[in-house]
Amino acid sequence: MAQPAPASPTSAPTAEQKARARNSVIYGSSGTVIEWFDYGLYLYLVPVISPLFFPFEDPILSVIATLGVFAAGSILRVAGGAFYGSIGDRLGRKRALVLSILLMTIPMVLTAFMPTYATIGIAAPIIFTLMRMVQGFSAGGEYSGTMVQLIEQAPPQRRGFLTASVVLTSGIGILAASVTVLILRNVLDPTQLSDWGWRAAYLLGGVLGLFALIMRRRMQESEAFEQEEEKGEVPKAPLRYALRYLAKPIAITAIIAGYGNLLYFVIIGFVPDILEEYSPIDSRETFLVVTMMTAIFAFATPFFGLWSDKVGRKPLMIAGIIGYILLSIPIMWVFSFDPLIWAVFAGIVALFFLMLFYGPLMAVVGEQFPSRARYSALATGYNIGSGIIGGMGPLVAAWTITQFGTPVAPAYLLIAASIVTLPFVFRLRETKGIDLAQLDAEAPSGRD
Repeated sequence: MAQPAPASPTSAPTAEQKARARNSVIYGSSGTVIEWFDYGLYLYLVPVISPLFFPFEDPILSVIATLGVFAAGSILRVAGGAFYGSIGDRLGRKRALVLSILLMTIPMVLTAFMPTYATIGIAAPIIFTLMRMVQGFSAGGEYSGTMVQLIEQAPPQRRGFLTASVVLTSGIGILAASVTVLILRNVLDPTQLSDWGWRAAYLLGGVLGLFALIMRRRMQESEAFEQEEEKGEVPKAPLRYALRYLAKPIAITAIIAGYGNLLYFVIIGFVPDILEEYSPIDSRETFLVVTMMTAIFAFATPFFGLWSDKVGRKPLMIAGIIGYILLSIPIMWVFSFDPLIWAVFAGIVALFFLMLFYGPLMAVVGEQFPSRARYSALATGYNIGSGIIGGMGPLVAAWTITQFGTPVAPAYLLIAASIVTLPFVFRLRETKGIDLAQLDAEAPSGRD
């Protein structure tokens, strides 16, 4: 049976396109909630977990060690992305995404029952690190695979908006983690939180992961892969094809995705540690600020993606980068002010420029690759950037504070990264409204 012709970028989406887009958002994105719930728990519980597994005399060293484990797990996203990307291009997006959520939930549950340093000594941080590395490997196929699914199911004229919905679902995961930790901090005393409260949070993550697995199994396969199957054009070695013929867009994807994730992990992930250590604001108020920032980012970013559907991807991304070059130092400086309203103001300004860049980002990276190797190429480039550059962000931000002795120091990292990234975004091809069939037609016809 012949597939319906894709709508042109100016035509209204068909009923089938709308149904596929809804299915991808509802069922396909469920695993993204769990991935980022886990990341959120880890980052927000750093002050609780770090002394349990890395009991240094200097608390900042414990924090740095814990963030180092986070960075190690993030680096393994690269290998995981290549692994799941190859499965997704050869066997289908759905199979890869079902497997990734399954193998991502298991270490979360095991973490809830993990003994600490006080119980088994040096074995505790070793096992803890291994669990994070397994989680990072599995997460390598999750976020990028969801992006591929959304890109391939979205109508061209709404691709920025629908693809940015992955930010909404990931933001819901982070928000759920923030609310969970906020509740635990208000209900439990510090001893209870250290003894068993953090374990209950990870066990909750395991339950949510099981629910996401059930949802993911109801997801439709992407139309692009179904067409490849019908035509007998499913690639045999998509990763090899991607590395040979798509090396340049993979490298560009790594740079811009790495920059976007560095911004995210520093502004959303590491700022709570700055506020807790260097601000006179109460720790409970700190988490209110973080929860507010997370909610705004999650629910507003898709509309920046919609904005990019109208005016283009590049103008918004360039404006976001310039904003960080000019205002990173004032933003970080104001974060340390009292009363609370100053931290709220700084958070909103930081989020606005972050959303300018991040709103179009998901569509941009998917619009660089043909369908025959889209999952492999996108996952490889995106995870190199998010895993190595973005994942190292909190660790490097903490290191800058130790070197310069001021909580403003992470701003220097943001400025340097912005200056490096700006020329690459200027040279990007504008892909607003592009038909994915055009990318397939332009792709090299190399042998697999």
